[in-house]
Amino acid sequence: MKSIYSMAAAVGLGFSVLAAPATAEEDWKLASAKRTPDVGATFDQEFANAVAGASHGLGKIEVQFVGNEQEMVQQVLRGRLDFGVTSPLALAAAMPDIAVLNVPYLWISRKERDFVYSHHLMEPLAAMFEEKGLVLLSVQEAGYNGVFCKMNCSDPVALKGQKTRVSPSASGRMFWESIGTIPVQLPLSDVWPALEQGLVVAGDLPIGFYSTTPGAAVAQHFVYTDHIHSPWLYFVNKRVWDKIPAETQAAIRKAAPTPFSTTDRFLADQDQRAQAFTEKGGTLYKLTDEQRAKWAALVTPNIEKFIGTMSDRVKTVYEAIKKGKTEFAAQR
Repeated sequence: MKSIYSMAAAVGLGFSVLAAPATAEEDWKLASAKRTPDVGATFDQEFANAVAGASHGLGKIEVQFVGNEQEMVQQVLRGRLDFGVTSPLALAAAMPDIAVLNVPYLWISRKERDFVYSHHLMEPLAAMFEEKGLVLLSVQEAGYNGVFCKMNCSDPVALKGQKTRVSPSASGRMFWESIGTIPVQLPLSDVWPALEQGLVVAGDLPIGFYSTTPGAAVAQHFVYTDHIHSPWLYFVNKRVWDKIPAETQAAIRKAAPTPFSTTDRFLADQDQRAQAFTEKGGTLYKLTDEQRAKWAALVTPNIEKFIGTMSDRVKTVYEAIKKGKTEFAAQR
């Protein structure tokens, strides 16, 4: 897999050629919850620019902000939006099995994660999307979640019995229940007023994204628990894909990027956003190994039981992940 931009361009080109005269220009929508100054918005715009450039004027993609990610996914499924990009946490309502990607404390290193995705996860992920009428185009970086709070919550004891925002992902709910909180499921757009009104006191997101949201002015404590990793998943409505000629589809797949090719840029931006968070009055808590282990000790004993409650496919994918982790360890 090489370039998502060439691949996306081919999508725009392939459909434009089929659906309109050569002089017309197709207007596609790429829906995302990211917006400037979040670096994810930069990646999304690069995707859109690449599609327009490679289509030689036959098509273009406009990035459209959609704050409610669950609704955005539904709009792409219905064909009202053409492309989408989000994390498994937002896809979980439509694709419950994808919660396997957000199992807490799943990866021991970036290299391990990249190896397992490349050798064991891309095929089952593609199948999940296919079953829902979507085509997975690229797997990129959305970072590790930390915990944001309205008070110092560097020790998980501070959150016991508190109401916390949880995404539709079963993995996220398992994490918060293990910590001893009362999870309240909310779409992302409702989190910020819920924090202001005291309906919840905490939640979890990557620092780079969280620092750009209205919540950062209300809940000014952020703990680097790094408990859940999320990829950033680009996808397209399958009806669009199926109209592309087979040879163009083959070229698209050949041109697709290797997984997580945006990670270095993403991590550099995370550091900048973290500093901006502190400059606006926020407090960061970078945990020692012992402190982080205290969080993990509450969660990891529940992981195997959690997997046991999931579908047979989740169990199969989780076993493939464990096999990949074992292969990676053997190589080292």
